[in-house]
Amino acid sequence: MKQIFAALILGCLSTAALAANNPADYKNTINRKGNVSAVRHFDEYGNQRFNPLMDAGAWHGYLLPADGNFGYFSGPMVIAEELPVFLGAKSDHLEIFLSDQTTAASEENGEAYSIPGALIQTYKTGALNIKRELRMAGPRSAIIKTTISNTSTIPIEAGLKWSETMVKTWAEGSKETIKDTLPEWLVEKSTVGNSVKYSYSAVRASGQMLLSGTSSLITLRSTPTEISATFAPKSEQTFYTVQSYALNETEATQITTHQKALLTNAEKAIATTKARWKDYLEKGLQGTDQELNHVAVKAIETLIGNWRSPAGAIKTAGVVPSSTARWFSGLWPWDSWKHAAAMAHFAPDVAKDNIRALFDYQIQPDDALRPQDAGMIIDTVFYNQSPARGGDGDNWNERNSKPSLASWAVWEIYQATGDIAFLMEMYPKLKAYNDWWYRNRDHNRNGLVEYGATVHPRHNNDDGKLLFSAKPQDETAKHSDLLKNCKKGNRGWYSCAGKPLYDSMKESGLTLELYSGAQVAAGWESGMDNAARFGFISESQLNKYAQENYVGDTAKALQDWQVSFLENHDATGALTGYSIAQESVDQNSYLFLEASLLSRMAKLLGIPHDISLYRDKAAHIQTLVNNCMFDNGSGFFYDTATSETGCSKQPLKKRGRGPEGWTPLFTQLATADKAKQVASVMLDPNEFNTFVPFATASQSNPAYDPTIYWRGRVWLDQVYFAIKGLENYGYHEEAQKLRTRVFENLQGLKGDGPIRENYHPLTGEMQGATNFSWSAAHLYLHYRDAVSVNP
Repeated sequence: MKQIFAALILGCLSTAALAANNPADYKNTINRKGNVSAVRHFDEYGNQRFNPLMDAGAWHGYLLPADGNFGYFSGPMVIAEELPVFLGAKSDHLEIFLSDQTTAASEENGEAYSIPGALIQTYKTGALNIKRELRMAGPRSAIIKTTISNTSTIPIEAGLKWSETMVKTWAEGSKETIKDTLPEWLVEKSTVGNSVKYSYSAVRASGQMLLSGTSSLITLRSTPTEISATFAPKSEQTFYTVQSYALNETEATQITTHQKALLTNAEKAIATTKARWKDYLEKGLQGTDQELNHVAVKAIETLIGNWRSPAGAIKTAGVVPSSTARWFSGLWPWDSWKHAAAMAHFAPDVAKDNIRALFDYQIQPDDALRPQDAGMIIDTVFYNQSPARGGDGDNWNERNSKPSLASWAVWEIYQATGDIAFLMEMYPKLKAYNDWWYRNRDHNRNGLVEYGATVHPRHNNDDGKLLFSAKPQDETAKHSDLLKNCKKGNRGWYSCAGKPLYDSMKESGLTLELYSGAQVAAGWESGMDNAARFGFISESQLNKYAQENYVGDTAKALQDWQVSFLENHDATGALTGYSIAQESVDQNSYLFLEASLLSRMAKLLGIPHDISLYRDKAAHIQTLVNNCMFDNGSGFFYDTATSETGCSKQPLKKRGRGPEGWTPLFTQLATADKAKQVASVMLDPNEFNTFVPFATASQSNPAYDPTIYWRGRVWLDQVYFAIKGLENYGYHEEAQKLRTRVFENLQGLKGDGPIRENYHPLTGEMQGATNFSWSAAHLYLHYRDAVSVNP
């Protein structure tokens, strides 16, 4: 941590200081205004609805005051280990008292705006001009520069007073205090010299707030809190404040020294931050179209804003999905690979760390909990590990992994940087991850893998039996003997165990709705959580499907939508996890790309055996996917039922089309004739070619709903894969038109709205999390393609 602080305080100015792309040219790309009155200011999706400036790996950030207000910065919002909460309402509030006035003079004729990396206010108090600038000067500290100028020809006497205001209310619009919600809540204020410290008691309230008991907000000023100042005619004076958020006592001890160093080197620290942002834009902006550059800058700001320095269990800096979404202050592999692919082009060091942060927890052969998963990258890494790992975190997840795009991200970084040492560092880890997929998710060892779930208390009991729940839908099912071995629970559900019993229920012909944690984990492992292909469909949609296909027979309809499971075992017969009984076209396409890239890496690294090993593996996957997973009748790729041996050549068409079907075009696995048929489906206005194109389910999909997470909303990663896939097979004109529609039709993109998690395919309406990193990453990659700058 000391090294991080020192580097950011004393770092040399970047050569990009001479670049043409100046942060000052991009005002208010994201609306960073808001008056804070409570811990929570939630929108309809549970996001903090304001968009604070965060930077430099910091775990806290700030806003400008809402229109008409000046003299302070709203916040801070802090990441309380895993949750974004506002602890402060007003930070570094400056009141100016002129002559003998007992109240602060009015503030007028002002402007408050943001630029990349800074919040700026300019306003007047009488004949005094005030300019206030806030920047993050490191992973724990903000530096605020206040310049006061006397524009008159006479001296002006003024009293200056700085203060902070902490929030006391729990939720916006409520009278409930923080103490009402969290009885253990306690804040202590202490003042020593020019330093003010707010210390927070321990809070371990999952989903609300997590604080260590030694976290603190520490403010150090270059002057006392209250002073009298004389401003000579036509002169100015400058004052500095450093405000830091420490997550624990160790950090607080280091911050004391760090703040003093920042005040001593304030202008150098500010210049370093300015130069860093100038460097991002110099590297990241490739075109002259200001509208497109506006989008690119917004994407860069979003990704840098979601960068978190090491803290808690996060050993290496990484980029979280969102700073403002309630559950997204951790690291996910699939997200991180995408973040890294984009950031390779403007922040390559952050991109590299973003990959390392997940591989820090790659399962090792001697792992105490799951040695059978050696090589696996776990689903989430958060500040707090799970209870099984000795922590108290709810969000740490080892139930599944994520799709194989790590090698793609590493290769993007290599292409952007030429860093062969990074390839050498990552290559053995990528190989181990690739091996895990074939050892733990290729049930019949035919070279085509499935998504699945690990051995986990949510998936199996101590005897290794599959855990699941069953819900009878009619009287016949309620009285079935199959339920006798289950325990009745709430809302008509029964808790059951054992794969044979699950299979019997599935094949019984009874209207038994089945649910398993392993099914959920398999969906998570795909990254497409509740996609139709994993059997997820609403009750009304299922009834409609039954009417259209089985004359209303819901039992028969259910059989099309209930998944089967396969138990995977090692050579000793020990259970290693579960596969869902369908070979996944997207994951196998990603593995084709990975094998191709590992072969290329092996050539660069001088490993002859691996060149042919992975080249041959890629060819094998390509043959299998084209021969087994394409349906000529509908012209699309689908997941395929897993058979005992070989491939079944039974595409699972009944659950409709989704973006998995164009993944073979993105990875260039598809043959030209098959790609042509897939492109025809993709470009059909009745399928995927909507107002915002390429939703996560086609309009003909029985489970399509434009408001459901992975069954109709538009996710920009899948849009990127779709458009790149079309370009890969010569559809350049169509791809460019589609890309233009994305830029034109996403709500808020050209204005100051935050980049969202997903969008409505028919209206472009923003949905889901705000300030979403992988959307930003793919918008940035779209931008590079739009201005014809190829990686």
